[in-house]
Amino acid sequence: MPAELGIIGGYLGSGKSTLINRLLDGVLPGRTAVVVNDFGSVNIDSALIASSSQDTIELTNGCICCQITDDVSRTMTALAARADLDRVLCEVSGVGDPRQLASWRAYPGFSAGPILVCADTTAIAGLLRNEYVSDTVERQLAVADVVLLTKTDLAIPPEIESARQRCSEAAPTARILLHDAADPGTAAAAAFVAASRSGSPAVGGDLPDAGSPDDHAARHSSVTLRDLNGIDMSVLATALSEQADRLVRAKGVLQDAQGVWHDIQLSAGRVDRRARSAGPSTPALVLIAAGPQAEDEREVAAQALRAALRM
Repeated sequence: MPAELGIIGGYLGSGKSTLINRLLDGVLPGRTAVVVNDFGSVNIDSALIASSSQDTIELTNGCICCQITDDVSRTMTALAARADLDRVLCEVSGVGDPRQLASWRAYPGFSAGPILVCADTTAIAGLLRNEYVSDTVERQLAVADVVLLTKTDLAIPPEIESARQRCSEAAPTARILLHDAADPGTAAAAAFVAASRSGSPAVGGDLPDAGSPDDHAARHSSVTLRDLNGIDMSVLATALSEQADRLVRAKGVLQDAQGVWHDIQLSAGRVDRRARSAGPSTPALVLIAAGPQAEDEREVAAQALRAALRM
């Protein structure tokens, strides 16, 4: 049987990586491969790694994590040729269109799985009103078979209902599911089971038209800081909070002065950091701004962070 190919989409900070981390815990039945943009965004316990190569990590629980390289075709054709996979789940860039990878569902070796789009319950209404990014978010939602409302534990009931309504309007044919923060592993698996049962998804040219492509390069600007070693994570978290008005997203895996690795993220104006068991070969922090002054804004933010850390 060909592997079911599903797509994970959603705007910057919507919870895609958190969902993928849960799925790599082995909560889905069968053997799953997850394709990500960057290994650094995935918190894999070193004790779970059975083997690894430049682009692939195989885990002891049967899951596989593959990194999308510059040659997407090589990654996808290699997975399509494997006979030991039940499903493949592909993460789309936070400013990308899920249709960029959805066309692979018609490739020999794959069967068409669902498109699941994550939406931050606390931010989606504002994003859909934002003149610079709303069309990107609308395009992502328009092709969803299932919309997963994330971060519901940070929202009040009226906010959840508002987010549900806005997503229903933007994705009228999609199922709307709420992420269960109390049982995230089961919720992640349930979302994909529900998505797979939502009906036969459209493939390739049959996907709904979400309008003409927007110019992501003109709307978003990013910079990667790679020389943040042995830093004070509390100072960095405070400095990031002070730049929340300039940045739509910040995300990194960094090591503090005691040698402990941390995930640190800025999303919807909130900074979150937590320790992790291991880190990438090169620590890095990505800053992303949006709008007509995006390049200037992310540069000001970068300079402020360096000044706060005295770099």
